[in-house]
Amino acid sequence: MLGRCARPVGLALVALLAASGTIAAEKVRPGKSPRVEILARAEVVTAPRRTVGKNGRKLLEFEVTLDAYLVAPEQPAGADRNVPVDMQGKIKVVHDLSCGGDDKAIAKSDREELQGEYVDVAGGPDLVRFTHAAGAKGCGMGDAHPGGYLRKIVPVTPTPAVTPPRPAGIVPDQPFVGTPAAGEKPHAAILKMKEAGASDDALLEAIRSGKKSYPLSTYDIQQLRAAGVSSGVIEAMLQSGRSAVTPRPTPAATPSP
Repeated sequence: MLGRCARPVGLALVALLAASGTIAAEKVRPGKSPRVEILARAEVVTAPRRTVGKNGRKLLEFEVTLDAYLVAPEQPAGADRNVPVDMQGKIKVVHDLSCGGDDKAIAKSDREELQGEYVDVAGGPDLVRFTHAAGAKGCGMGDAHPGGYLRKIVPVTPTPAVTPPRPAGIVPDQPFVGTPAAGEKPHAAILKMKEAGASDDALLEAIRSGKKSYPLSTYDIQQLRAAGVSSGVIEAMLQSGRSAVTPRPTPAATPSP
């Protein structure tokens, strides 16, 4: 008789003790923190440190502030695209080295591009994880998780502007540069006179009296202009030595007999 009554009495006792709080109720597992896969640009604000997780995996951990982010096209199961992403505070990045993550040389103030799962942790700080390639068995969500990455943003060196060459027609207006050609040309005497302080009238008289031909190249004109020789004197040099063309007389018509 006692044996038959033991079970009902035992169950009633357990129920009574549980109701009175004598036996602790089973702990309820909290729900997963909201998460979403993001692509982001960030600045590293704390020096990275290597740690080992409770599961024995090697991790690289550091904190960043986000400059910009986009919700990734591919999302893991259960993702919430409406998760609020913190653009003001520090975000903890957990880069799993044991699951295919590269052991990167990251320093404070570096700028990084990353893709991973953003987790809105209750009480913060929020974190980004799974920044390694997808497919690592036993790591995170394995094949069910989109592939992530972590890479340094390298500043682009601007290409210097290239000044196009000036048209050939105005080359004589440019300053004289370069090395003179070997041998003394006829214009050298005029150049020496100008360097000695001769006036334009004196230069023109020397050109008229010398009756020389001055085959001036573009280089020669540059050299004369650089020395201060005026355009009028240069024009006189170009015209000097040219003989006037005398028209041949037209034979008189012979009258018809």
